[in-house]
Amino acid sequence: MPTKKNLLEDIQKERIARLEAEECFKESKIHDHAELSRNIARFSNLISNMQEGILVEDENRLIVLTNERFCAMFGIPVDPAMLIGADCSGSAEQSKHFFTDPEGFVAKIDNLLNQKQKVIGEVLYLKDGRTYLRDYVPIIIEGSYRGHYWKYADITNQKRFEDALKRSEEKYRLLIENMNLGLLEVDLAGKIIYANQSFCNLSGFGRDEIYGKIGENIFTNAENRKLVRKKTASRHEGILDAYELEITTKQGLKKWWMISGAPLFDQEGIQIGSIGIHLDITEQKQLEFTLREAKQMAEETAKAKEIFLANMSHEIRTPMNAIFGLSNQMLKSHLDSKQRSFLESIFGAAENLLVVINDILDFSKIESGNLDIEAINFSLPKLLKQISGILTNKIEEKGLQLILQIDDSIAPVLVGDPFRLNQILLNLISNSIKFTDHGSISLICNVEESDDKQQSIKLMVTDTGIGIDKSFVEKIFHKFSQESADVARKYGGTGLGMAITKQLVDLMDGQISIESEKNKGTQTTLSFTLPIGKQAESPEHSKPVFNQAKLVNKKILLVEDNKVNRLIANTILSQYGIEVTEAINGELAVEILRKSSFDIVLMDIQMPVMDGITATIMIRKEINTTLPIIALTAHALQSEQQRCREAGMNDFLSKPFNEVKLLETILKHLD
Repeated sequence: MPTKKNLLEDIQKERIARLEAEECFKESKIHDHAELSRNIARFSNLISNMQEGILVEDENRLIVLTNERFCAMFGIPVDPAMLIGADCSGSAEQSKHFFTDPEGFVAKIDNLLNQKQKVIGEVLYLKDGRTYLRDYVPIIIEGSYRGHYWKYADITNQKRFEDALKRSEEKYRLLIENMNLGLLEVDLAGKIIYANQSFCNLSGFGRDEIYGKIGENIFTNAENRKLVRKKTASRHEGILDAYELEITTKQGLKKWWMISGAPLFDQEGIQIGSIGIHLDITEQKQLEFTLREAKQMAEETAKAKEIFLANMSHEIRTPMNAIFGLSNQMLKSHLDSKQRSFLESIFGAAENLLVVINDILDFSKIESGNLDIEAINFSLPKLLKQISGILTNKIEEKGLQLILQIDDSIAPVLVGDPFRLNQILLNLISNSIKFTDHGSISLICNVEESDDKQQSIKLMVTDTGIGIDKSFVEKIFHKFSQESADVARKYGGTGLGMAITKQLVDLMDGQISIESEKNKGTQTTLSFTLPIGKQAESPEHSKPVFNQAKLVNKKILLVEDNKVNRLIANTILSQYGIEVTEAINGELAVEILRKSSFDIVLMDIQMPVMDGITATIMIRKEINTTLPIIALTAHALQSEQQRCREAGMNDFLSKPFNEVKLLETILKHLD
């Protein structure tokens, strides 16, 4: 049994232990309070710096915490700290005037407080056009309601952007609809997720028939699916482009669509599929096919025309070559005056016929775009004097006077196409001679403008002939046009001369104009701007000298199936001491060249057994790659010249050939 002393000691120890426990409890409570204060401070500081308006109320609707953003959003002109402990039970009534639906705003708050259910993302519209997003969160601690939390965010700009985007999308959708453009959206797997009505109209399918299905399997065949898959893969790489696709509608009709495709992204910029705008181009494609067929037919027609002209050229020029060649050789012989007169008439008639042939062939070249304009140095005064010399006899035969005036300030060397300019002037002056029975013909050349680099030249051909009716002047450059049947019967011609002249002037970047009055004559004016060339580069300085001695004892192989043409060529060449060997076709020519050597080959193109092109190719491949081969042919088309050069020929002479030109060409290649 404990003693009184022991009992007092135990009581004392218990008292000390209780005092120590009370002291520890006090210290712990102080520590917990300090920690709580620090947490509250952190929470308060966090809320104060938030961009949303925050309001925390207790279960009695007394303010526990708010921030400056909340005060600003609701026009409360006090420091947030001063609102702590304020009663918010009447705040809804005080703030309702801000909103487009004041009573609805109050009723909604009352309902939230009664329900005590969390609501996130409620949209509120203000009278001044702003839009707020509100969250309501009840605070439940240990199962008991201890207040609630309000958060207000100003989403005005975001809402405006979304509305604008929505309006824009709607506008473009309406625009696409009104333009009959089909809009189709597919996901990354190619499944259709949206189609507008226009697309349904284009395809013949309803939305319920295509949604969720792979588009390429519905509209395309196996071959076209490869193209669609290729385009789909390119969309995944961010590529947008347009392409044409043949499809089959629900009704089985074949249609052509122009599809403009692009990747499709969501609001976060993540690709979710692709979008395509579809335009029905079936009519355009049908027109394209029709035009393609028409183009092909036109090309075939042009080819047939070219072949016809080539054959016509060959068939006419071959006898023309005989007429020119034999007439020229006979004119060198001893003839009485009557014989010479007859022969000169034959020669003149042949020249007129050759003009008609050349007009037709030149016009064909111009229409097909095969006529090239040269840009070489030449002397304009010399060219004009040559033209005057050529036409002097014809002018004198009609008792006319030729007046030639050349401006002294013309540059010694100009750059252009003297051959085509010669053709233009010869045609104009020949027309003047043809239609003038008395009086004069003048050719006047003046410099209009000049500098160190170029000169503007004006050429005028004037006559005192029958003139042209004013109503016909406008038509004179039309092909096959002549003023009247009487004029055509009396003066002849094809009606192509002036059309060719106009086109040649255009090709040379010049201008041509005509002034005429019936029975009072005609004046034709030409204008050209030509670069000034250098004297050292003038053709006169490089013109080869005609040395007949170089022709003596040269061996030439003449490959020609026409007996008369062989006779003419042999007659001309033998006069200059040339040894001529004849072959009547290409095959015989190849056999001769395998056994003998020659200085030059004159090769006809169109021959029986083996033509000249085939023979030349064989010679170049099997016998000799450097032997000069000159095409001597009745074909006068540019395409024929190209064929000759591609086969390996060195030069080209058209029949009927000029004796001097033939000899100059031979000498050029002998050198």
